[in-house]
Amino acid sequence: ENSRKAARLSSLKEFEEGYAWCNEGVKSLLTGGNGSSRHDISKETFMGLVADHIRVPQEYETAVEAVLGEKLQYVVVKNQTDGVRAIDYLKESSLGRGSFVPLEVRSNASSGANLAEYEHLRGAVPLIGQITVREDCRAIVDELLGDVLLIPNLGNGINLWQQNGFRGTFVTLEGDIISPSGVLTGGSGAGADRSLLRNRREIGELTEEIAKLQTELQDEQEDRKKAASLIAQWDEELLQIRSKFHLTELRINGLSKDVERYEGELRQVGERLKTHHANRENLAAEAVKAREKIAQHEAEIKTIETEEAALNEAMNSDREKGDALRDDLEGRERSLTERKIRLASLDEKREADRRTLARLEASLGDHAREIAAKTADAQQCERETQEQATRITAEEVALKGFYAEHELIDKSLAEKRDTQQEKDTLLRAREVEIREVKKTLDDQLREGTEIEVAVREIALQMENLQRNIQEKYNTNLLELLPEFTPLDEEALTELSAKLDKNRKSIESFGEVNLLALTEHEELNTRYEFLTGQIADLNASIGTLEKTISRINTISRQRFAETFAGVNKCFQEVFIRLFPGGRAELRLTDENDLLETGVDIEIKIPGKRTQSVTLLSGGEKSLSAIALIFSILLYRPVPFLLLDEVDAALDDTNIGLFNRLVKETAVHSQILVITHNKRTMEVADSLYGVTIKKQGVSTLVSVSLN
Repeated sequence: ENSRKAARLSSLKEFEEGYAWCNEGVKSLLTGGNGSSRHDISKETFMGLVADHIRVPQEYETAVEAVLGEKLQYVVVKNQTDGVRAIDYLKESSLGRGSFVPLEVRSNASSGANLAEYEHLRGAVPLIGQITVREDCRAIVDELLGDVLLIPNLGNGINLWQQNGFRGTFVTLEGDIISPSGVLTGGSGAGADRSLLRNRREIGELTEEIAKLQTELQDEQEDRKKAASLIAQWDEELLQIRSKFHLTELRINGLSKDVERYEGELRQVGERLKTHHANRENLAAEAVKAREKIAQHEAEIKTIETEEAALNEAMNSDREKGDALRDDLEGRERSLTERKIRLASLDEKREADRRTLARLEASLGDHAREIAAKTADAQQCERETQEQATRITAEEVALKGFYAEHELIDKSLAEKRDTQQEKDTLLRAREVEIREVKKTLDDQLREGTEIEVAVREIALQMENLQRNIQEKYNTNLLELLPEFTPLDEEALTELSAKLDKNRKSIESFGEVNLLALTEHEELNTRYEFLTGQIADLNASIGTLEKTISRINTISRQRFAETFAGVNKCFQEVFIRLFPGGRAELRLTDENDLLETGVDIEIKIPGKRTQSVTLLSGGEKSLSAIALIFSILLYRPVPFLLLDEVDAALDDTNIGLFNRLVKETAVHSQILVITHNKRTMEVADSLYGVTIKKQGVSTLVSVSLN
């Protein structure tokens, strides 16, 4: 946009500074060319054009250009002597003609007229009051525009001009002019590119817009630098965030593994605790069984000892009886033998009991040892159980700490995940920007590669040049290099000054429009497109004009035919409603059938011919009814609705109206809305609406056939 407007401004300034719209003589005088100094004439002699000394608002540009015309190109000089010298120069150089206006001009009678003296001109506005003029040229502008008045339109201006007293110029905002002699000038104006005032205004607007665009461009460039700096900063922050995120992930993974390990150890401790509890219960049950067996064996031992004591007492008693009854041994031999057998059996039983007792004692010792071992094991299990319980308590406390830490880590992890999501979003945005930057970097690298290729080509060209110089002049530049003597300081200063001068000359040419070819292609494409569109539009306009002409011709023909037919029918119908009368339709403009109006001339019996606007209400109603029925008579319709058309008619006219309705009802169905009883009498069917109850309507129909 800046380049386009700068190019436009440059072309306008070049057009303005070169005075392209002036003839060669004036252009030569204002630009100082073609040897004008021979007559002691320089650019300083002239004070510019009249257009250079006025400032006109946009809405008054057309009016001012229309009034002044070529006077805008009058050259302003200090006095008439300078104008004479300039004219002599134009004559001698054969450069054409020019107009020169001095600062001191003599005003004529009309320019000095007091507009307040004319009462009828108070509605007009002096044009000179709407523009801004430099003080040194006030007299010139007063002379040129002092008698010019702004008017709304030409009709208003003609009315003002026709009133005597003021001899000045009237002009509209569209540039239509009425001269003091009554000559009218108007039409479409010249193109905007040939408008001097418009070009000057556009130069000012473009200058302001370009300054604004330059400021915006500098701001955008600063923003671009800041954005590049922010991108670099964000890249560093992104690397740091990625590093922290990686460390956080490693720590989270480590903590997760620790949690899994602690959970596994906790499960193992629980299983071992369950095992120890089961072993403890088993040992307690075995201890109870062992105690029961020991008590049982001790009871058996006591029983056996009691029996043994009883047997010993019995043996002692038997021995005593044997000693006493030894004499009676023979008699009791059988009893003794039995007793011996019994004693032998008892001895055997005693031995068996002793063996059983020994076995029981051994078993009791084993059980005692087993009980001691089991007791030691139980004590050891209790100690281990206490240790395990203590360890479990400690591990539970540690586990609670781990759970708390795990919750904190989860919360921190959730927060970090949220932060990470935000950072990921920002990261994606940054990655998009980075891709764009990388794309730009790739383009720059590609340009750098192209530059390297160009450098290599230049190196090859240098080698070719050295080789060509070697072949052409048989001279090696590298051998001449040691003999090269540098320039002295004065020569270097002179060359530097010349270089600076050349650079300034190059810079004075202005900026090169790099987009000129692209803009030319776009404008050429658009020009071809618009040219095609214009051709299509011209063809469409031609076709449309032909169609409009054909439609107008047909419309005129049909309107003329219809008007003649309706007029004939109107004369016939009017006689029926007004016996002895006469009526006729007339065109207000017979030359323009498409825009003409229709007037009615009526001659009622006993009255003179007059317009329909001068009739009474009933006569107007009958005239309108006659026109309507004449149209229906010319072009019948199957259905007709009349809404209280007989409201203004008296009894005599009602009879004429009813007769016309009966005649028309032969070929059309007529629906009449009326309150007149005589009109109801001619109807075939009557339909009425009545209200029997408040808010409830009822339809009543009567057939008269």
